[in-house]
Amino acid sequence: MASKIDCDNSDDDGVELVRKHFGGPEIRSFQQQVLKKRSITQHGESGLSPSLAFFLRVKCNTAANKAETISDVINDIPTLCNMLNSHVDKLIEFNKEEGNDMDEDERGAYEDEQHFICLQLIQVAKTSELQEEGSRRHFISIMRSMLSRLATPDDLVDACVKTMALAHDTEAHFLQTISEILVDIEDDISTDHDEKAIVVVRQMRTISILSFVLENIGGKMVGNPILTSTLQHLLPAVTSKNAVIREHGVICLSKFCLLSEEDKIMDEFKPLLMQIAGSVEERVEVRAQAMMALCDLSLLHKNMLQLSDESGSNESTTFKELLKEMLGHPKQGIAVIAAEVAAKLLLAGCFHDPEIIAWLLAIYFDASLTELEDDDDVDGSEVRKVGSPVRLQQLLSIFFPTYSMSSLDANDAIMASVGPLLTIVNGKLAGKKQAKALNQWPIAKMVEYICYNVDLADKKKDESTDGNVQPQVDDDGEEKEEVERHHQDEIVAEKDDDTVVEASSTLLAAIDIAEFLAEEGASAPTYYNRALAKMLGSASIDVDAEDTALLSRLKSQVAEAEYSTDDGPTVNQIKKLLTLLADVADAEEDERSISSEDTSDEREEEEQEELDEESVADATDKEDDSLGDESFTTATFERTNEKENVRQSMGSMKSPRLSMGSMKSVKELETEIEEIPSKRVSLGAVN
Repeated sequence: MASKIDCDNSDDDGVELVRKHFGGPEIRSFQQQVLKKRSITQHGESGLSPSLAFFLRVKCNTAANKAETISDVINDIPTLCNMLNSHVDKLIEFNKEEGNDMDEDERGAYEDEQHFICLQLIQVAKTSELQEEGSRRHFISIMRSMLSRLATPDDLVDACVKTMALAHDTEAHFLQTISEILVDIEDDISTDHDEKAIVVVRQMRTISILSFVLENIGGKMVGNPILTSTLQHLLPAVTSKNAVIREHGVICLSKFCLLSEEDKIMDEFKPLLMQIAGSVEERVEVRAQAMMALCDLSLLHKNMLQLSDESGSNESTTFKELLKEMLGHPKQGIAVIAAEVAAKLLLAGCFHDPEIIAWLLAIYFDASLTELEDDDDVDGSEVRKVGSPVRLQQLLSIFFPTYSMSSLDANDAIMASVGPLLTIVNGKLAGKKQAKALNQWPIAKMVEYICYNVDLADKKKDESTDGNVQPQVDDDGEEKEEVERHHQDEIVAEKDDDTVVEASSTLLAAIDIAEFLAEEGASAPTYYNRALAKMLGSASIDVDAEDTALLSRLKSQVAEAEYSTDDGPTVNQIKKLLTLLADVADAEEDERSISSEDTSDEREEEEQEELDEESVADATDKEDDSLGDESFTTATFERTNEKENVRQSMGSMKSPRLSMGSMKSVKELETEIEEIPSKRVSLGAVN
């Protein structure tokens, strides 16, 4: 802005504000202060101030001529590195001091200032691009020494690793330097902590460096031997006795797995992660990180969802079964993490499991989780973290409609989740005798929500199908819409007896509810059975438009449900649905009618086949009579064999399906008849 003040035409609003509120002397003083040359060494021993460090970093990033500006700000890279080292040393010495005169707020402010200055100097070094070989090597050595020291603050590790990655020409050289740094960390004894504390600090520094390294290298390093060698520094953290180190170790291991071959993952890392995720004695945070690692790997490798094919594998369950177990875990944190993982895998199309969807619905409608949404003390940062119940509620509110519209299999899976959902809620209500328990798991709202999403997906599918039909214009300029053709096809299909009728979501849900009442109603609480029966009694089913087979199935299940309960209100609600289904034929009658129709059709086919065989035999006899005496013996022999074959096939028709499969078609017999005369003529000519 200062450089644009003297310009006649400027679109910068800041320049206009300066001209408006400042006078001539103030503007010139402002320009002099801003545009004068400044460097990181102008303050001498007093060092940089946070404001000056920020100003110089922004100036280097936004300058038009970066090379000239950087040379003015920093004389050379060694000078910048020396300045950085001095501020890091100040910070380390300050952290070691305990008896200074500063209070807690002053100590925090001073520490934040030194952190900020160090970060700004590292950013300036990144801007300089480190093109000169000597300067680049010197900078790498300084970064290596800083990362190797355990006393270096953890807040600087990320910036040091990223800047050092830019200073290397290849990722392989960068990994080689990191490998050397990890070895130096094992040998560092510069801290004043005891031996156990030093081990913890070393492992945390190793994990921190490896995490940032794995985030900043590309997929081309998969299988690199240098990267593989870093695993020896990572595994001790995964098996550490410290829970915090184990948690960060599993996070780092998940990043390492993303850059490993599939065979190595299946043989080594998957069993380890499965053991951690399924361990009952492990902390929730560590198990959650293992679950998320398995989820990420399942999105990349489909074999993660199956058991290992190795004979020596110790796997006793699949990741999918482990996921179901954790969805029903009594600890809220594990169930929330498992629900988020399951939603991600379902939406990615890794599997379509109605039972897992039912667990997600039960968690989504669980009132004990939604109570946190009304808490005013919930921190916004906590809500955004994985494992937050509020975050899960927000994700699932979008997941169900999106998943139902993703594919036909997904929509069918949601519809099929009604049955498992009834069983899950029944298990949640076990031991609770009060009807108020339904307020926590409102089963009626759950089933209604399922039907709503299924119907919404069907509606969107129909709209998209109709939208794809475009009118066509022929040579005469007359429009011919494909809609008419589809309408005609639908009319023809309606006339066909084999037309498939798509069942409504209400009918399918009613069948699942009736089956539950018939099979598990005796073990369910009375108030739960009444709630389900009320849903059946109020179900709106169009008997004339639904499939007769499904209606018959519903009627039989509802009848069994009526016989399985003695509760008056439940029976009254069930009878309402039975009254609606009074004109529907029973399932046994439908089976008998279908079997009789099949038998009559098979008999007609047998009679038609016999008539065709007789007509073919007569035609053969007539042709044989017209042949000469020389070929009489041969013709008689062939005709006799043909008649015997026909009799055998007709005589062996004990089963309609077998006889029809063994009989020759009319076209095949006609072809054989046409070929017979030509053979006989050739035989007569030879004689």
